[in-house]
Amino acid sequence: MADSQQTRNKTRSILSTISSFSGSPVLRNRTLLAVSLAVFAAYVGIGMVAPVRILYAESRGASLAIIDAMASAFLISNFIFQYPVGWLADRWGRKPVMIAGLLIQAALSALYLPITDPLLFIALRFLEGMASAALLPAARALIVDAVSSDQQGEAFGIFGAFFNAGFLLGPGLGGLLATLGYASAFIGAVLFRLIGVVLVIFLIQGANQNRTVSEKRTTTAAIPYRSLFRLPLIGAYLIAFGDYLYLGFDLTLTPIWLHNNLGATVTFIGFAYMMWAVPNVLLSPVGGRVADKKRRSFLILLCGLAQVPIYLAYGLVNMALLVAVLFAVHGIIYAFMQPAIDSHVASSSDSAIRAQVQGLYTTFGLIGAFVGSSGFTPLYSINFRLPLFTMGITYGLCVLLGGLLIRLAEKRSLQ
Repeated sequence: MADSQQTRNKTRSILSTISSFSGSPVLRNRTLLAVSLAVFAAYVGIGMVAPVRILYAESRGASLAIIDAMASAFLISNFIFQYPVGWLADRWGRKPVMIAGLLIQAALSALYLPITDPLLFIALRFLEGMASAALLPAARALIVDAVSSDQQGEAFGIFGAFFNAGFLLGPGLGGLLATLGYASAFIGAVLFRLIGVVLVIFLIQGANQNRTVSEKRTTTAAIPYRSLFRLPLIGAYLIAFGDYLYLGFDLTLTPIWLHNNLGATVTFIGFAYMMWAVPNVLLSPVGGRVADKKRRSFLILLCGLAQVPIYLAYGLVNMALLVAVLFAVHGIIYAFMQPAIDSHVASSSDSAIRAQVQGLYTTFGLIGAFVGSSGFTPLYSINFRLPLFTMGITYGLCVLLGGLLIRLAEKRSLQ
């Protein structure tokens, strides 16, 4: 009874925080907005070529085996380089690594145009995975450098809104440009990456000015590997693994599931993705502010476990329209989950290894994506519902174990 009353009180407090959301000074943080806009521009560019890359490769003679190898090359490269690039960002600097990553991405998008040998697309995707790994660890570390610890949840909520908005806008722009020819989408992707470079160069100034002299010296010193695997970080890594299982499913099976098993058209599939993204973009800043006011482990466990029945419902429904409705609910819950876990990871990492921690966090997530992309296909061949049920149960276990580890770390004051 007491636990129930305590939960109700926490829920009322969260709703009160949501209703008071307005005019936060975090929104005026120049570095946060510059990083968010740069990542938005980069992911608009990524999204612009996503709907046409496979069709363009096919037009150049790529077989299904080559197209599969392109996807694998990107994932493997992104996995391999997440931690090394994070290490480089901690030593060379976050800003130079972001600039280098965006410039390389722009150059690689342009290289698609003169290629006639489809095998070279595999090499390009491998290089794109490496360049992509340079962006998020450095960007997230810049945000942690620039925003005080009591406002990092809101900061990551704002960042997440820009990130998802890029994914939302990019495919639409790419599809429109592709009506003029596939090359138009790739040229647009180049331009948006260059816009990101300009934003980073001119808007991010003195990003590390709040770090003390001793912290800067620590950057060049040897960092014990155990600092990368502290209890609160292990909990976050477990959650990332479970969370990215859906990415693996999405890369391989989501369109097939919606089209072949639920009868969705290609247009409706795009609409369904928008149903997830729009409420998530709108509510992520609110979710971030809530994460700054409440115990993060509570939000992580509450919103993480709330996603489990949604995954199970995906496996039960027989109508694409119901999936779109569930996508919208899922996007809302995720808007409160992700800023909490992002700000937790930020507050649990030392200043000298922030980008490395961000790289490791994504690396564990990519392991989950590999497991999802390779493990769910055999299950799908048996019954299309099995991957969704398996994903929901596995994710729930990861959230429960990871969230309890984070809660234990909070009680031990390890953060």
